Amino acid sequence: MTATASAPATLTLQRRSAVWASSREVQFWSLQLIGWASWAFASGIGWVYWEDKPDRPHVVALYAFAATMGVLTSTPLRYIYRALWTRSLTLRIGTAIVLSYLMGGLWQAAKNLAVAHFLDAFEPMGWLGYFEGVQVSFYVMLLWSGFYFGIKYYRMLQRETEKVLRVTAMAHEAQLKMLRYQLNPHFLFNTLNAISTLILEHDTEHANQMVTRLSRFLRYSLDNDPMQRVSLDQELAALHLYLDIEQVRFDDRLKIETDIEALARRALIPSLLLQPIVENAIKYAIAPRESGGTIRIEALVRGTQLHVAIIDDGPGIAEGAANGAAPASPRGVGLVNTRQRLQEIYPRNHSFSITNVAPQGLNVCVRIPFETT
Repeated sequence: MTATASAPATLTLQRRSAVWASSREVQFWSLQLIGWASWAFASGIGWVYWEDKPDRPHVVALYAFAATMGVLTSTPLRYIYRALWTRSLTLRIGTAIVLSYLMGGLWQAAKNLAVAHFLDAFEPMGWLGYFEGVQVSFYVMLLWSGFYFGIKYYRMLQRETEKVLRVTAMAHEAQLKMLRYQLNPHFLFNTLNAISTLILEHDTEHANQMVTRLSRFLRYSLDNDPMQRVSLDQELAALHLYLDIEQVRFDDRLKIETDIEALARRALIPSLLLQPIVENAIKYAIAPRESGGTIRIEALVRGTQLHVAIIDDGPGIAEGAANGAAPASPRGVGLVNTRQRLQEIYPRNHSFSITNVAPQGLNVCVRIPFETT
């Protein structure tokens, strides 16, 4: 009951925080009132401390009036500074100094009038005497102007930073999509060729199976964004959609083995990350051999890392290309693109290794942070 009741209160607080952060008017008036109230409180405490027998009710009235006059005399500065915001820096600084002195003078005169009225402790010598102490008020108004420009520049810098982050994120997403969709046309071309061959051989049953499975796989591929992460269990289900298609092509020439740790099934990985690795294994380890071969998929969690390995029993690759760095690797673009995609998603917290295994075969191992939903 308590948790249920606290949820609406939390949402209300979040909405209020969002309104405060997004509204310039709300921010200005909040800071304006808090700032002048803080000045009145600090100055009142100082007066009480330094005076021997201060008249406390009158001191409260005096500083409440002074803070109110501070709000009234400083607020016009905001609109003048806003009008001059696009003008030269020299003009803005000069205007701030002059206006701070003028508004400081008006504020000082109002404070001296209040002291004379509330405390009967000020007797000016002529009307100019009401401006006595204007230097202190000038510095306060100049400080107010400095805070205003500082916050204004901070907000501008924040907006520019957010804009850069949005542009960077859009470019990052576009690059990931490009890397993933480079792989799909190649797979689609191979599958359509296989379907065409089955039709020419009048094997309509297998051709129909491949069309059905292809449609299921493409639906999954198009419904899942490359920026999205899915559980390894979901990724393996999508991988089996792909393998169902290849199983029709290769029949018993393609053997699949899996060894997936229970905890690893909950791990989050980028969607369709494993498909191009398996596709490469089929293309270079299974398809060239009449006897076919075996592809083994392993996944386990070690500490804070998820380890996923795709192992085939094909001929492997030359030692010089085993690091997968060379774009002209005999294993094609699939592994290169997968490496680049991991680099985009996990810039400094992943590994992607390609090693030959004995007596023959290739082990493609991916290590990424272990995270769950």
